[in-house]
Amino acid sequence: MSGRVRLAAVTLLALALVLPSGGPTLAQAPRTGGTLVYGIRQEPSTTDPHGSAAAVAQRVLAAMYDSLVFMTPRGQFLPWLAESWQVTPDAKVYTFKLRRDVKFHDGTPFNAAAVKFSLDRIIDPATQSTSAISALGPYDHTDVVDEFTARVHFKDSYAPFLYAASTPYLGIVSPTAVKKWGVDFIKHPVGSGPFKFESMVPADNITMVRYAEYRWPPKGFFTNTGPAYLDKIVVRTIPETSTRMATLENGETNAIEPVPEKNVAAMTRDKRYRVLKAPYPGAPRLVFLNVKKFPTDDLAVRKAVLYAFNQEQMVRTLLFSVHTPARTPLTPASVGYDKSLASMYSYNPEKAKSVLEEAGWRAGADGIRVKGGRRLVLEEFIIANIGLDEPAQFLQGQLRDVGMQLEIKSMARAAWYEGINKGDHNLVPLFYIYADPDLLRGLYHTGRIPFNWSHVSDAGLDRDLEEAYKTPDLPKRIQIYKRVQAKVMDLALALPLYNEFNLVGIRTEVKGMVFDPTAYPLFYDVWIEKK
Repeated sequence: MSGRVRLAAVTLLALALVLPSGGPTLAQAPRTGGTLVYGIRQEPSTTDPHGSAAAVAQRVLAAMYDSLVFMTPRGQFLPWLAESWQVTPDAKVYTFKLRRDVKFHDGTPFNAAAVKFSLDRIIDPATQSTSAISALGPYDHTDVVDEFTARVHFKDSYAPFLYAASTPYLGIVSPTAVKKWGVDFIKHPVGSGPFKFESMVPADNITMVRYAEYRWPPKGFFTNTGPAYLDKIVVRTIPETSTRMATLENGETNAIEPVPEKNVAAMTRDKRYRVLKAPYPGAPRLVFLNVKKFPTDDLAVRKAVLYAFNQEQMVRTLLFSVHTPARTPLTPASVGYDKSLASMYSYNPEKAKSVLEEAGWRAGADGIRVKGGRRLVLEEFIIANIGLDEPAQFLQGQLRDVGMQLEIKSMARAAWYEGINKGDHNLVPLFYIYADPDLLRGLYHTGRIPFNWSHVSDAGLDRDLEEAYKTPDLPKRIQIYKRVQAKVMDLALALPLYNEFNLVGIRTEVKGMVFDPTAYPLFYDVWIEKK
């Protein structure tokens, strides 16, 4: 399949996302110069795209590294480091024709050998890759056909590879720099992106400066076509919410992420600021229900949990109506989202009670239901001090109303991971951002621990997920994923909570900020209006 055919299919079927932009109008010509100071809640985990990169690292990685292709928020693939590509009908071999004018920040040339080096590096155990190796799927090897042609081979069909190849995790690194610095590459990262690394102070900031030679952005999405407008970007780690807000107000930062939901309305009314909202694709905020542990091993209990929960009330009460209620396995911003499933478990506490009654769960003296001498007590495992307490407490109250007792266990991250991977929990929250519906395989396939924290093992579900993974035709893939989503709902494997937006607060002098398909900010077009 050619790049153009695939591009057309994605364009027709991907959801059209309406994303805000502070970009230039006819009356505003971009100004070169200035510094963007960007305050974020969590420290970027690495400057190496192939290492153990958490999602927050994308803010930095996307500025320093280029990828083979670019995916727009509408699902359209554009040429980037690769000028064109071809895909075999079985989606096992991808051939990329590469640009000839690209140089890394260290002055060395980009070519097919750099592509091979980067992909091979990801699967090298010494790299200790997590996100990148997962995105690379069943990678086998890369052939250097000639200096500017790379042919990537997979052991099995891998339909999601173009999306994976568009992410910063598969960004191309300078082979020269990696060989020179070895394990210290993280302190001296070199890509070919519009910004190059200048310095890093752990737990405080990462500073990047304009790469003056940059002239190869993906065409058709950005306004800019040459070097970035900004002189410098300083990404500051500011964990405390009130402190982060204060820095925006006093001018220490001119953009922050995320804006607390309670502050969105006031900031929207204040002419000094703008709040940009970008919808996250992938799984909504949800709570997995463990099918292997009593009492959530009972389908009736799992269904009752879904009927008992009032998403609208939680969004209104806890989230100031900034986000939207979720009722499906994928968010509306996701390719393959099936709106028809949204009414399957409408809030209905009386229905929840009747489902439990029919399954033999009778109200005890204290109101908590009992069956076979065992009380209907559920345990939800959450990580301490990261904002999960209030949603868990809200759910706790609603489950109590229908005769279920929810006990909340707040844990350190390491103990939390150990417990949920073993299946010691009944409930566990998750938020999974991914712009390809293959994320469903990560969440519901038998062999995908971690992340399959419902611990489901269903042969039919596995077959569908494997078929979709190997199907290069997007319309066919989407039909398979709709079957998967329906099965997830039939089995009541997860309780959807809400569809989240990335909330970025900017001072009004910041212009041109746009978002990638995963709702993360891109800085290439950003410029600072002179006051």
